[in-house]
Amino acid sequence: MTEEKGGPEEAFLLRVKGAEDQVEKLDRMLREAYEVARSIGKVVGRVSRYGEVKVGENARIQLNIDPTTYYGESEAPFHRVGDYLVVVDPKDRRQVLIRVTSIGRRDELSMIGVQPPVSPIVDGLEPRGLITDAVIEGELVLELRPGEESPRPAVKSIEPQAPVVVPSPETLRRLLDLPTEGVTLGSLATPGGLIVGGRIPVRLPVSALLHHVLVVGTTGSGKTTLLKNMLASAYSQLNNHQRFVAVIIDLNEDFVQLPLPPIKEPEPRAVRESAFAGVRPPKGIAIVIPVTAQQLSAAVRSASRGEGGVLESALRDVALDYYKEVLSPLTGVETVELRRHVTDGEGLGYFEAQGLGFRLLLFPYVIDTTHSSVESLLALLPGATELVRQALTSVLNSFERKHGVRPPLEVVMAASFMLYMQMKSKGRSTDERLQLMAWDLISKHVVSLTELARTGKPEESAVNFFSAELRLGGSWSGTFEDAVEEVKDYLESLLPHGETMRALFSRVASLLDSGFVDVLYAARRGGTWTVEVLPETPWGSIVSVAHSSEVPVVLDLRWGMERSQGGFQSLRVLAYRLLDMLLAWRHELWSRRSADSGPNVVVFIDEAHQFFPSEGRTKEEAEEVGRISAILSRAARIGRSRGLGLVFSTHTPRDLNNLVIQLTNTKVILRSEESQLDVLSIPAQVRQFAPRLQDRYMAVISYAFREGYVFAVTTTPLTMHFDLSI
Repeated sequence: MTEEKGGPEEAFLLRVKGAEDQVEKLDRMLREAYEVARSIGKVVGRVSRYGEVKVGENARIQLNIDPTTYYGESEAPFHRVGDYLVVVDPKDRRQVLIRVTSIGRRDELSMIGVQPPVSPIVDGLEPRGLITDAVIEGELVLELRPGEESPRPAVKSIEPQAPVVVPSPETLRRLLDLPTEGVTLGSLATPGGLIVGGRIPVRLPVSALLHHVLVVGTTGSGKTTLLKNMLASAYSQLNNHQRFVAVIIDLNEDFVQLPLPPIKEPEPRAVRESAFAGVRPPKGIAIVIPVTAQQLSAAVRSASRGEGGVLESALRDVALDYYKEVLSPLTGVETVELRRHVTDGEGLGYFEAQGLGFRLLLFPYVIDTTHSSVESLLALLPGATELVRQALTSVLNSFERKHGVRPPLEVVMAASFMLYMQMKSKGRSTDERLQLMAWDLISKHVVSLTELARTGKPEESAVNFFSAELRLGGSWSGTFEDAVEEVKDYLESLLPHGETMRALFSRVASLLDSGFVDVLYAARRGGTWTVEVLPETPWGSIVSVAHSSEVPVVLDLRWGMERSQGGFQSLRVLAYRLLDMLLAWRHELWSRRSADSGPNVVVFIDEAHQFFPSEGRTKEEAEEVGRISAILSRAARIGRSRGLGLVFSTHTPRDLNNLVIQLTNTKVILRSEESQLDVLSIPAQVRQFAPRLQDRYMAVISYAFREGYVFAVTTTPLTMHFDLSI
């Protein structure tokens, strides 16, 4: 074999020179990496030289921070688990985002067996043992390559000695690639404190709200505060093409306070002035007031005949009573003048308060089942057995095919009751006696516009009512008694079992006991008694008015519960009706495929486990939960594509219907008991800190974030909120 040209010495020198060139190249790469590092933040350390730097699944990278830097910056990110550092890789000057997962310290002198001298001066301490590098361990999150706008998942190798940087707020914002538009939740944080002084806002895009959100947190953790701050942000920070109408199901009258300023200055100030800059309470509010027949009857008895008649005067009095009882203590204004408006010629209209510092719209509300689908009605009866549902569906469809309209539920209740009593007595009960008994059941659902309906003996009132003209529309013409007899004939044709009739009567009576459903009003016009159903104001009309007024809508369930005889089930009826009607309205707009499809709607449901329970203990309860699940599934799955989003809030996800957990693509976890988190699929890091989070600190897990989840903190309420614990 011949030797290389120049001999072995020259070959050796070439190899040495090649190695020196490589060293110079690496030296240049390192220096350039440090130049880039200094331009995006403050250099505080380097990737460790003492161990393997490995990039892979569940891999961690070690970073060294020298003791001078470590002790000189007590608030730097390398002191907090969950905070962020950036590594600039020398090979291609990529900026790699690192989330701190652990912080390691050790006494080097003790490691090599050096013990401190016994001395009364230093009390046996050896401070020199602490002059050692801090070892920071972190996980790779995202990386940004030179010339690119958006970061990618961090998958490339990283060199030892690469510079470690505390990133500037702008660098961190760019590397996290957080949404720049949407509803503000708060400022970026770690489980222990703010990141870069709260200057990086955490926002949820409106699209994430339309893919549904679940907020979980124990009592006092800040759920209601967070929801209020989100609403204030939505009505202050979103531009016109992003704006939606918020509809809040309010169980405790927390959200009727939305348009009023906070009682004290929101804290932390840094979050208030950065993430929530320019955020104010909404300019007004539309409140939906459930009105019962009993409540309206009392108002009618004391109402004067105003310009719009007794009914309008009674509705005005109800709205004014609501203001005085609920809102006057908050505003400090004892009473207001109310101006009436109509909504597209449908429903009961609404009243606008005059002379307040914000816009207040009050919508008296009842449910009218005569102009909604059978499916919508059945949604109000989730606990009905299959036989009851079949019988009710058959009767209502038969009546509608013949007359083009459905009868009020009082007709069904009277018919099923009278038929059941006839079956039970084997025909011995007379029609007059049964009518009197039925009138006793129905009378509490009837509002009389004249006292004549309630004068005289009960027998006379029953005769007057059953012989009154029932005004329904369509091709129907006849008395209330005619309608009862026709429905009774339909029921008899089904050859029902007596228990089925009893169950049908019981379910319909329970629904009517809410006081909000198919409220009848009787009047005497020209010597003739008439009975009509109070019209329901369509939820689409309510939302449209709120949209044009740029105010949120609140359904006040506490007011309704205090005046209903139906217990908590009556509140579920109102909530299910809201969801069903909003979905039908959004679907109708969507089906037109027009450019003007109306505003998106986001429904906020506090105490969601009360409306969507997880399971029933008995067979009947299990069937009811199954039908509630069907309502929920339809609202969530179809609503997503129709512009209807749902935001659920609960302190007990274990009691919440599993569909809520499955269908919410964003989960916000405030302080929660560990046992409540078992039903949620959340990252281990979130589960670790959730039980110990401070008030208003949260983990936000969402597809909207490139890294999967972030921690954030919101302020104390940005609107009025009475809570002695805050």
